Amino acid sequence: MKISKATMEVLKNFASINSNILVREGNVLSTISTGVNIFCRAEVTETFDREFAIYDLNSLLALLTMMEDTDVDFGEDCITISKDTSEFKYYYADKTIIVAAPDKTIEVDNHYEFNLTAKMIETMKRAASVISAPMLSVVAKNGKVVMSVGDPSTPRSNTYTQEIGEFDGEFDCRIPIENFKVMSGDYVTVLSKKKFMYLHNDSAQYWLALDPNSQIG
Repeated sequence: MKISKATMEVLKNFASINSNILVREGNVLSTISTGVNIFCRAEVTETFDREFAIYDLNSLLALLTMMEDTDVDFGEDCITISKDTSEFKYYYADKTIIVAAPDKTIEVDNHYEFNLTAKMIETMKRAASVISAPMLSVVAKNGKVVMSVGDPSTPRSNTYTQEIGEFDGEFDCRIPIENFKVMSGDYVTVLSKKKFMYLHNDSAQYWLALDPNSQIG
């Protein structure tokens, strides 16, 4: 099997969320953070014919990128990565010692929905980095919905804002920037009364838990 560039990007994103992963049979990969505040599922082009666990996904990714155009075989107890006369053997982890994502989705109630583009995500992340902002907020007030990065706990903190829509009501949804680990892309984004943000497109779904200080519904 060849691992596609798109799947490598998914795995790199997942490794930033949790270094453990349980790969199940089929073509859907999933991960969950150790704090259980980031959950993601992604559909990939490859189909895996067995279930296996990886303890350190970053080390596996390093092996996969050491050589170009490698063949990857998922054996009974290990992964064999080969090219020409060279090969690596990477052994599976014990499934009982890893933090594995649940094999299900989370039901979503649509309190407020908006479109989040790749450009908006890039700009928000860059702005947060420049001003060392700890929080991303989506706030509805006076009929307008504004997305911002800054520090809501500090009244005079540096802030970047962008108006994204209108809403007849009020809410204040916050997500720590360190938890906003989504792949580049355009997403339909939903704020749920269950206190999470749900982002989805044709290939990926993210459920991001809101900060406890969020007010919604």
